[in-house]
Amino acid sequence: MILSALLFVSSINSDLVEIVAGDLPIVITAPHGGVLPIPGADERKNSSLPQFVTVLDGRTDVLAQATASEVEALFGKKPWIVIAKFSRKYADANRPAKYGTESELALAQHKIYHDAVRKAVDTVKAKYGKGILLDIHGQGADAATVFRGTQNLKTVKGLSDDVLFGPRSFLKSLESNEVTIFPDTGHSHERESPKFDGGYTVQTYGLNNKNGIMAIQLEFGAAYRKADAIAGVAKKLAAALKCHCDSF
Repeated sequence: MILSALLFVSSINSDLVEIVAGDLPIVITAPHGGVLPIPGADERKNSSLPQFVTVLDGRTDVLAQATASEVEALFGKKPWIVIAKFSRKYADANRPAKYGTESELALAQHKIYHDAVRKAVDTVKAKYGKGILLDIHGQGADAATVFRGTQNLKTVKGLSDDVLFGPRSFLKSLESNEVTIFPDTGHSHERESPKFDGGYTVQTYGLNNKNGIMAIQLEFGAAYRKADAIAGVAKKLAAALKCHCDSF
C-alpha cells in the first residue's frame, strides 16, 4: 500500500518539491517555507510526537531561491536546490519520517524530498570529495540574529577551525558582511542554542556521517526575511559561499 502511494505521488505531485540539479559543491535546502497542501492528506494532528511543530518559516523558500540565483550569477554555475513547497502542516521534512508524517501521502512527499537531498549530497561527494549544505530556516526568538546549527560542530566534524571560522570561512564572511551569527566566530566553540542547534537534515547529511558533507543549519531572524531584505541577504550568502569554495 505504501509503495503504491509512493509511486503514485511521485508521478503526479513532484511539483510539491522544487528540485534543481546543480554543478557546484553547494546544496541549498529549505524544508519549512512551503504553503501548499498535500492533496488527499490530512493536516498533522499528533502533538505527542517529538518536536511537533506546524508553524511556517516564512519566506525561507524565497530566501533559498534568491540565494541560489545569486550563487549562479556569481559562480556561473548552479547549486543544488531542494525546497519543500508542501506545508509543514502536512509533512515536516526536517524530522524523521516517523515523526514528520501521519499519512502515506505525506510520507511520499517526505521521501521525494529526502531522496533528492541524498542524491545531491552523494553526487557532490563523489565529484568533489567535499561540499557544503546550507539548510535554511526561520526563527522568532531574535529578529536580528542568525543561529548556527551544527549539533555543536558534529555536522562539520573533522574540519579545522580555519576552514570553519577563519578569515575566508563561510561564517566569518557572513559576519564581515554585517550578518550577526550565534555563536559568533570569536566564540566559535561556545554551545549552540538548544532550540536551534541543528535538526534532522544536517544530522543526516553532515560530516558526522561517513557519506556526508559539511552541513550547517541557519535559523534566520525576521529582519533577514523581510521582503525588502531578502535580495541583500541572498547576495551576502552567495558571497560567503564564494569565499568558502575559493578556499577549497
